[in-house]
Formats: sequence, C-alpha cells, structure tokens
Amino acid sequence: MGYVTRSYTYKQVGGNLRMTSKLNIFLLILMLTVSCKKDCKTIAEWNIQNYTIKKLKCPDMVASDYFKYSVYVNNKRKGSSAVKKDSCTFTWQAENDRFLTLDICNNKVFEKTPNKIGLDFKMVDSILIYSNSKSKSKKLTPEQIRKFTTDWNKSQTRGYSEKPFDSAFYFYPAYQYKLTLFSESKIKEFYGYNYLILDKNNWKYEMDENRSLEYFNEYWNN
Repeated sequence: MGYVTRSYTYKQVGGNLRMTSKLNIFLLILMLTVSCKKDCKTIAEWNIQNYTIKKLKCPDMVASDYFKYSVYVNNKRKGSSAVKKDSCTFTWQAENDRFLTLDICNNKVFEKTPNKIGLDFKMVDSILIYSNSKSKSKKLTPEQIRKFTTDWNKSQTRGYSEKPFDSAFYFYPAYQYKLTLFSESKIKEFYGYNYLILDKNNWKYEMDENRSLEYFNEYWNN
C-alpha cells in the first residue's frame, strides 16, 4: 500500500507542475499580446522645413519602455533611426547614399552624399594590406589588385559613418584590414570589415554582392 500511495503522490505532483507550467506559458503569451497591442506615444515633436521628427515612447515586451526618433517627410513616416546629437541637431540616414543633419534651432537641413571615384587597374602601382589582428602587412598580387579595383567600381553604397575613419564599424575590432593603394605618387586609404569597405570620406560600400563574411580574409589568406 505504501508503494501505491507514493506513486499516486508523484503523479499528483507531476500533474500540478505541468498545470503550473502551462499556466505560466499562458500568462506570458497574454502579457506579450497585451504589450504588442500598445502603441508608441509621441512625447515631443520638431519641424524642420518639410521634415518632422517625433520622439516616441514605446512599450517593451520584456524590459521597460524605450524611446526612438521617427522621421516624417511631408507627414509620411520614412524611418525611425534618427539620432539626437545635441539640443539642436539630429542626424538621419535617409537612404544608403543620403545622410542628413537636421538643425532644428536654425531650421536648416544639411545633406551628405558619397563622392566615389573609380579605380583604374592599369594606374595602380601596388596595394598594401595590413591585418589589424596580426599587426602585419603584405602586398596584394596583380590578380588581387585587379579583383579589388573591379569590385570597388561595382560596389554599392551602404551608408555613412559618423565615427572616426579608423573605427567606423560597429564591431570589435574597429576594422579587420587597412588597405593602402599607391597610384602615380598618390595614396588612398581604405578600411575593410567582412565584405564592407570604408573610404576616406567615411562612406561604406559593399564589395561583394553575395555579402561573404570572408571577403577580405581571402585577400589576406591567398
């Protein structure tokens, strides 16, 4: 009889635990559903020419509320990635090739666009690649130089970076490789990370249409 009693107790406890687990899951789903239904609230608004910036307070499904800045153009929402730099200025990547600074104090909008200059393989004397992790440099082969110049000329704009030239990427380390191009006594510098490259004007470009994370590693390893 004692064995039967213990067996019944274990089943009862197991059943209670399963019921508790299901209840917790139900409550979690209910909480997430309620949170998702809550809308962001506008708590501040600024107008600059035909642009409107709204500071929104939004509910988080797990943590506390968070804030974001949405940009509207002619009353149509265009994005939510504006950055407040100080009491007067916001910056916003309007498009991959358009970076705006919006001055709410003086009602002015400043636009930056890339000034990409193509490379002629025949005019390149050499390219030196420096590995940030190994603290070593080596020259690219003629075949690698041809590939680099071709890919640069075909590359698509990825956006602008406000960070310093040698630490513009949002990852650690700040860059993987530094490339120095020598052409007719002129020097051009680039920084590379995965398949992205940064020029001296702090514009990023995609060097590989397949977005291979090994793109720059292949220059170093081959």
